[in-house]
Amino acid sequence: MPNRINSLFAFEDTLIAYAVGDNGLILMSTDGGLSWRRLDSPFTGNLYTVYFPNQGAIGYACGDAGTILKTQDEGRTWALLKSGVEVDLRAVKFPVSPQVGFVAGDNGAILRTADSGSTWQRLNVATDQKLMDMNFPSDEMTGYAVGVNATVLKTTTGGTNWFSQSGNVQALTAGTHFTAVHFPAGDTVGFMTASSGEVFFTPSGGELWRPQRIDFPVPALFSLDIRHDTMGGFCVGARGTLIQTRDGGQRWDPLNPGTQADLFSIRFFTDGLRGILAGDDLTLLCTLDGGNTWAPAVIG
Repeated sequence: MPNRINSLFAFEDTLIAYAVGDNGLILMSTDGGLSWRRLDSPFTGNLYTVYFPNQGAIGYACGDAGTILKTQDEGRTWALLKSGVEVDLRAVKFPVSPQVGFVAGDNGAILRTADSGSTWQRLNVATDQKLMDMNFPSDEMTGYAVGVNATVLKTTTGGTNWFSQSGNVQALTAGTHFTAVHFPAGDTVGFMTASSGEVFFTPSGGELWRPQRIDFPVPALFSLDIRHDTMGGFCVGARGTLIQTRDGGQRWDPLNPGTQADLFSIRFFTDGLRGILAGDDLTLLCTLDGGNTWAPAVIG
């Protein structure tokens, strides 16, 4: 059976973090990722994403076959919500509050809720491609979604309509899949990771996307985390890949996390020193020194 940890979510102002993965796996940490305990899950399929709006007790997770889970008690119990779709859901974001949120997934599916997940509306999207990630940087109006076959979408209408930005991507290699998107501070400066081992950058809200220079070979990248204050950050990817920038991607350097497992998610806490990464074979590593050294976490 697959044993991947697919997604991490770290609270900004505490040491609380969550992880989800295959076979309904849900984990929680209260010590900055050093140790984790399993939470009861009502779902046995794969979970791909987890999100807690406002760093609060209410959280959402999504996965196979239209599955959306909701907790209102910090993950102690989870309830299944009715999404109205059967496609796999791979991204969930609640930009401002636990009331208004979005999920995205296969076949170009993007859903919106305005009542904390009780009902979901499928939105008008200019693609039928698999969507891998989504980001609403500042509010509920402006958002981005990325996916396979160079799919880049943007909305400025709160998701009512989405338009393609794929034509704005420079030096695009055929068959490139975008795997993650992140705007660290506002909806203008953003980054995307790609299956081609590239990091794409926009200084203009997606009017132009260009690949950043990386002076060493990199396999597929799956996740990124960039700080809003220093623009330093990390990307992770296949075969234990971990790369770091200290200047918004003008330079990237390789780091050694001590694993060869595919890495699917990385998140840092506010201090920039504590961080966690996760991936295949139940890989879950933590750092206390800003990513210089990594040690296996304890999963209870």
